[in-house]
Amino acid sequence: MSQQSLRQRALAWRQPSPDPRQAFEDKVFAEYIAYEIPFPYIGASLVALTCAWLMYGRVPTLHIVIWFVSGGVLTLLRELFIWQMKPHLQAGRGHAEILWASALSCFLTGAAWGVFIWMYFDAADPLTLLMAGSVVAGTAGSAVTPTSVFLPAYYASVLPIVLPYALLLALVGTAEHYLLAGLTMAFLASASGYAHVTNRLHRSAVNLRYDNQHLIEDLAERRAAAEAASRTKSLFLAGVSHDLKQPIRAMGLYLGVLQQTQAARRAAALDQVAPKMEKALTELHSQVTRLLELSRLQSGALEVQPQQVDLQALFARLQSLFEAQARGQGIRLQFASLARRRHGEVWVDLRMLESILQNLISNALKHTASGAVYVGTRWRQEYPAGRQLCIEVRDSGRGIAPDQQALLFDAYRSFDDRQANESHGLGLAIAKAQAGYLNAGIELRSAPGAGSTFTLCGLTEREPSASGAQRG
Repeated sequence: MSQQSLRQRALAWRQPSPDPRQAFEDKVFAEYIAYEIPFPYIGASLVALTCAWLMYGRVPTLHIVIWFVSGGVLTLLRELFIWQMKPHLQAGRGHAEILWASALSCFLTGAAWGVFIWMYFDAADPLTLLMAGSVVAGTAGSAVTPTSVFLPAYYASVLPIVLPYALLLALVGTAEHYLLAGLTMAFLASASGYAHVTNRLHRSAVNLRYDNQHLIEDLAERRAAAEAASRTKSLFLAGVSHDLKQPIRAMGLYLGVLQQTQAARRAAALDQVAPKMEKALTELHSQVTRLLELSRLQSGALEVQPQQVDLQALFARLQSLFEAQARGQGIRLQFASLARRRHGEVWVDLRMLESILQNLISNALKHTASGAVYVGTRWRQEYPAGRQLCIEVRDSGRGIAPDQQALLFDAYRSFDDRQANESHGLGLAIAKAQAGYLNAGIELRSAPGAGSTFTLCGLTEREPSASGAQRG
């Protein structure tokens, strides 16, 4: 587990992530409102003109003109806003703005029709009641289909129309008008129920579309990942087969030399060829062993056997193992002294930890031409309690370019980035896989010409049961 992932988990509760399904739903509904619902200019104009004619002689002409012009201005502003927002929709932005602007537009339009009801209403004229009721039923009923995708827009459109009419009927105070008011509210409840059903159907269709699209994208990603893995593994196998063939071919050449050497000179030739054959055989055995080790680690079948490990004793073994190699290269190999430090033990699988450090130290020595390699511990406060002790391997080598750091732990990377003195990079891939078994992570800090620091973090400092008993 890397430091970044640990930090992300610690901060996850403070940064709730947006719901992608809700964002997709907003996108679909916003595009539906912007592109799929054309405003009925002709029908709305005819109805508005009819209502203006009905009010003529009953309402002051100035009020009629203001009402008619206001409705036209509201329609124009709505269309202008939608036109300005379409480029944002095409860029993947402004979905919520479209939805709430639609709700506001519906409210203002509904309020305009409510004003008509209020101005035109005459309780003593049955024809007026009939025409007003027809306008209420027609506008409220026709609003269900286009606005039910976003229920706030539906209620913003319907309530300013229906409620004034029901209120005016109730204020008359007669039984007949109370009955009409009740029927009006029943119509509102029925239309609202239908709007909710339609909204659920819209949401179900959008959710199905989201799931299908997500499935298609997931399948495409999996296919691309599988194709990439196939290509990289083919490169890996090609490189590994080349590396394996080299010592086999060398041994074959050496055997050929011995076979063609005369019997009298064969003993002398054997003294020269035998060490080279042994070296080739050792290299072949090492590469095959690493391949098998990586395969076992990636299978997930290994069992971790943790124990209390004394880091000072482990450092001493590692120093005796690599001291001669470092001295031969003219490199100072330095291990930290943990005698005076409080935290000199970890609860870990000794074999895996020792293998990880061997790979890191061997890699540091291989890429350091001069200077020093330092192995020590570091305390990281940002990690959870009981897992703050880290082990670092720092070298003064040539460093690693930023674009290569992401590929460094990948066993199946391309071989184009290898230099002549490099192997196929299985050591770091094995170390990373082993760190995963230990619930730990390996961090890298490096820059060209400034050396590299590999830090193994997330190790458990003491046995979990003992740690829990101590805290209790």
